[in-house]
Amino acid sequence: MSSISPLDGSAERAERFRIETEPDRERVIVAPHGELDIDTVPAVADEIDELAERGFPAIVVDLRHTTFIDSTGIHLLLRKTARRDVRITVIDGPELVSRVFDLAGVRDALPFETTL
Repeated sequence: MSSISPLDGSAERAERFRIETEPDRERVIVAPHGELDIDTVPAVADEIDELAERGFPAIVVDLRHTTFIDSTGIHLLLRKTARRDVRITVIDGPELVSRVFDLAGVRDALPFETTL
């Protein structure tokens, strides 16, 4: 039996993905750069969990540098913004990302901020 690994570039995309974390007074901003998908969601989830455990009362997920979001990214945001131990809000991303919230019908379920 042989295994064939697809050359879809997913490993390369995951390597270019990064998360910027910036404290901002009583809250912290988490800014994913690149594609927020099945490959990268665990890193964002871990970052949010770690910040909450460190005692930040508010976390803002800033999607302005996110180039793509799939259903796992949407699910992550729905799960994390439902937490009761920390207030988590979202800054909407570029049109390609923003439109996914409308198509999925979840815009009203997420606490969006308009500005930092």
